[in-house]
Amino acid sequence: MKSLQVLMVTTSHKSLGDTSPDTGIWLQELAGPYYVFKDAGEWITIASPNGIITK
Repeated sequence: MKSLQVLMVTTSHKSLGDTSPDTGIWLQELAGPYYVFKDAGEWITIASPNGIITK
């Protein structure tokens, strides 16, 4: 079976300006799928406006 290349995109922002409550990613929203793909041996890239991490 051919390996997948997974791109996971997340935010780098704590809030959306001065008028909204805090925002961002809940770690479990990222970690759950990350470990499913990692355990399956897939190539994972995590990207955000602040940069890219490739594992």
